[in-house]
Amino acid sequence: MFKKTKVRSILELLGKNLSAREVSKVLGVSRNTVAEVQALFLQSDKSWDDISEWDDDRLYERFYPDKFKYKPRYAPVDYFYVHRELKKTGVTEKLLWEEYCARCEKDGVNACSYITFAKNHKKFTADKNYTSHIEHKPGLEVEVDWSGPYGDFNLRRLCSRRSI
Repeated sequence: MFKKTKVRSILELLGKNLSAREVSKVLGVSRNTVAEVQALFLQSDKSWDDISEWDDDRLYERFYPDKFKYKPRYAPVDYFYVHRELKKTGVTEKLLWEEYCARCEKDGVNACSYITFAKNHKKFTADKNYTSHIEHKPGLEVEVDWSGPYGDFNLRRLCSRRSI
């Protein structure tokens, strides 16, 4: 983990008319860092009174906008596509994950693990409120899951176990 530059402390000590060498010695940072913060402060259109109220994160973001930004570790997954493909016969989440991994390998980017893929897909469906709740009275209807090529076999097995 990288350490963040002590922007507030450097600016406070520079405001007390300490030299860059003294500030670097007191804070344990390099003189180049002190000079860089000083130059960035002089380039900004703000005075110390304007930014003294800001918290450390906001100060740091103002002086170093590109550092420590979130960078995803793996390629994004198109969960709209995944959800649409899962409606097709014979398509499984594992199969779609393998397809995603092959595409990532071809593009030369990192792919997420299957567990992450499945967990994020579950979160996606929960956020979008994709449910298939069917209202019915118990005992009046029989429902059969026809997903897969052997849906009729599952129906025969279900009927043989229970008398309908």
